[in-house]
Order: sequence, then structure tokens, then C-alpha cells
Amino acid sequence: MHLVSSNSNRSHVFVALGFVLCIILGTVLLGLPQAVVEGRLPLSLSEAFFTSTSAVCVTGLTVVSTAHDFSFLGQGILLALFQLGGLGVMTLAVLVFESLRQRVAGQSGELLESTLSDHVFRGNPRHTLSLVLGGTLLIEAVGFCFLYPALSQEPNPAWAALFLTVSAFCNAGFDNLQLGITPYAGNPTIGLTLSVLWLLGGFGFILPAAIRSWTKKETKRLDAAARMILWSGFALILLGPVLFWLTEANGGLLDSYSPSKQAVLSFFQGNTSRTAGFSMLDLSQARRITLLGMIPLMLIGAAPGGTAGGMKTTTLWIFLVALAAHIRGQRKVIIFGRRIPQGIARRSILICSMMTALWAGLTGLLALLDSSASFSLEALSFEAASALGTVGLSTGITSELSTTSQMALAVAMFIGRLGPLTIAWALFRSLPDDPLDYPDGAIPVG
Repeated sequence: MHLVSSNSNRSHVFVALGFVLCIILGTVLLGLPQAVVEGRLPLSLSEAFFTSTSAVCVTGLTVVSTAHDFSFLGQGILLALFQLGGLGVMTLAVLVFESLRQRVAGQSGELLESTLSDHVFRGNPRHTLSLVLGGTLLIEAVGFCFLYPALSQEPNPAWAALFLTVSAFCNAGFDNLQLGITPYAGNPTIGLTLSVLWLLGGFGFILPAAIRSWTKKETKRLDAAARMILWSGFALILLGPVLFWLTEANGGLLDSYSPSKQAVLSFFQGNTSRTAGFSMLDLSQARRITLLGMIPLMLIGAAPGGTAGGMKTTTLWIFLVALAAHIRGQRKVIIFGRRIPQGIARRSILICSMMTALWAGLTGLLALLDSSASFSLEALSFEAASALGTVGLSTGITSELSTTSQMALAVAMFIGRLGPLTIAWALFRSLPDDPLDYPDGAIPVG
């Protein structure tokens, strides 16, 4: 592989560099003395870098307390960082397409194609941009109206509601509440409002853009991408809470709560693993099977074109269908009566494989770097999946990890936010095919 030099990969480089610049700027701003409360030493370079990366990559893993260590200015900087991070890929994709509309083709359009649905390209990207920004402000305004009265006991309920609303919609996982969200465990107003906010953010804007085209008779029916997002989203919305309730209801974290609060907490915790990062319960006390069951959900994430991370629901769907087709000996991958191009199928397989390999590698790296500590393997695996999926959930070991391990998690958050394939395209270009033909090699496998 060679370092990228062709125009075909510039859009990927611009996306990666944009996030890098935001992280650097956030590191500088969070390192200012004014960013922390009076009497506290300014954040160290590693603390500021880790927190900035976590905010820009909308992860939520923290090594310092958002409520007690950051001043009003510092919390405002955090809010700006995860708001920009949450909308960055979607907005940048629309703007880049608008500027390169006459020239985008082939590989240079793959990032845009994976970020926004095909019908967005056929329509006016400015409408999509207005849908992204206008829809975000509208949803966040409604969320604020629900959270503000529910947080009346906080020292500054208006600021707490605004911070929490933006964080939830962007799937950032940060909260600035004095005692965190735990005291509100089972509260239906807060629990359900936050859940709806991050689910809407996770669904992204491919779905509403497709619905808009369908209602305006621009298309006869919802396209395959929109239907995949709908079906996979609803399936995971139900699956996560059911799994959490089954593993924690009897003698677990949910045991001391009433049935109604168990339902709220199961819905909240079962869906927060899909990159939202909030937790009303102490996950360090969760059962091992619960943590292991949440890891696949964290790696999957939500829909493409949304504020959440992970390898995306449509990617996993195509991967599973392509695998089933290959097992049956079929060459075509068919979903909802549409043939999936081989390039997209191969890309989905590559993304799923890369995410799994990165998670396993990061888990091993954390175990190696902190081999002298008494962290359990499931806690390290959970932390690795949380970083790669830009989730932000933790069993409480983030601040206890070595600085080297924290930097490894920061890199993982960056890769997880942009996606492993985008990172690979930003750094490398493919070698041309070898013109020589070689004889087949019959190598036994399996």
C-alpha cells in the first residue's frame, strides 16, 4: 500500500482531517485554566486529549468528572464538541457532494454513498442539509421541553436539560448532573425521553429523507435502505431490552425495582448499548453474561447517516444475507427485491471483519498494557467495544487504566467514529491489480 495521493480519496482525507482538527482544538480549549472549576489544576495534556476525542467522537468515556471538574465554560466547550461531532459526518457529506456534484464518481463517492442514501444524490443536497440541521434543532428543542421540568432539583435545570438533550441526541453519553443519572433510575420521563432522543439520532436522516421522497411521490415506495433501517432498528429496539431483562431481572441489577421501573430500566439499558452511552445502573455490578451480551450491540451501533457509531445495522444485515447466500451457493445477494452490488457486499463483509478484529486486538492490547492490574477480561472487552462503537458505557475502569491504555482507547474512538473503512481509505490507496495470471492452488481449509 502507498500513502494516498490521488484525488479519488480526498473526500475521505477531508473527513478524517476535519475530525482531527476538531480534536486538537478541543484539546487546547479544554486545557485552559478557565475550562475547569476554580481551585482545580488545569487538565493535563492526556486528560484534555482523551476528553476532547471522546466528545468529538461522541463516545462519552471520561477520565474526569463532567459535573464537578469542568466549569460552565468547560461544559459549554464539551457541548459544542459533541454537537459538531454528532452532525459532522452527515453535514460534511452533504456539503462535499454539493461542491463536487459534477465530479463525484467511482471511489470518491463511496463515503457519500455510505453516509446518505442514493435518493439523496438524485435530489437536492441542500434540502437534505436543511433536513439535517432543522430536524436536529427541532428534536432537541422538544427534548429540552420534556427534560427541563423533570430536572427541577438540579442546581441549574435549564443548563442540565440542554446539555443532556444535545448529548442524548448526538449519542454522546456525557451528563453534567451533580450525582449523575443514577438517582433518576426508573424515572419514566427522563428514561424514555433520553431513549427517544438517542434512538432518533441513531436512526439518522436517511429514513426521513426517504419518507419525504415517498410522500412527495418522487418514489413509488420506500427504498431498500430505508426499509432495512426500519426493520433492523425495531428488531434491536426490542431485542436489547429483552436480553437485559432476562439477565438482570432475577437477583440482578433490576431485582430491587418494581415491575414498571424494571420495564423502563430494561428499555433504557437495553438500548443505550447501541452507542448512546448513558447508564442509570452501576454496570460494574452487572452479571458477566449481561456485559458479554451488550458487546455485540455496541459493535453493531445504529443506522448509517445518524449520530451513532458502530458498524451500522444495514452493514450487518448485508453481511448476514451475503453469508447466507454464499453458504447456499448463490452468487446474488437479494434484499427486499433488490440486488445488492458485489462491491457493497464485499465492503460490508470487510467492515464487519475489521470491527471484530479491531475489537479483539484492542482487548488484547489493553490486557497487555494493564497486565499488572486486576481488571477482568470481560471488563476490558467491554471497554474496548465501548470505545470502538463510540458508546461510552464502562464498568468504571476508564480512569484507572494506564495513560497508554487511555491513548489506545482514544485512537479506537477515532477509528470507530469515522469507521474503519473510511480510515483505511483516508490513509491508503489500493495497488493496481497484478496483470499476471497464476495457476490455481488447491489448499485444504476447514
